[in-house]
Amino acid sequence: MPDPQHVAFATDDAVGTARALRAAGAPLLAVPANYHDDLDARLDLDPALLADLREHGLLYDADADGAFLHLYTEVLGGRVFFEVVQRLAGYDGYGAVNSPVRMAAHRRARQETRAAAPSTRSR
Repeated sequence: MPDPQHVAFATDDAVGTARALRAAGAPLLAVPANYHDDLDARLDLDPALLADLREHGLLYDADADGAFLHLYTEVLGGRVFFEVVQRLAGYDGYGAVNSPVRMAAHRRARQETRAAAPSTRSR
């Protein structure tokens, strides 16, 4: 079996889990502000929910049966990242619509980490 790259955990409270993870110092993935601006423009979300999504870097998806909240860690050890998911009502998907946002955020985080790392080249 190959080494895992993505490990997901389910929760009944994505906002509370995000708060606890942040308080513990978990490296949660930063979601670009324009993602939540777009949600606000496209969807009629409760303002309190939208504020929680913004504050905690949560992603959102919905279908006719329910909604899906999820968040990610940065890539750890150069390979694996974790996801926390909450399914609301009868949502049965995986938030695939948010994959490009997650991939771009992971790419940006890796580039920032590389740029901040001291050079290992000798002069």
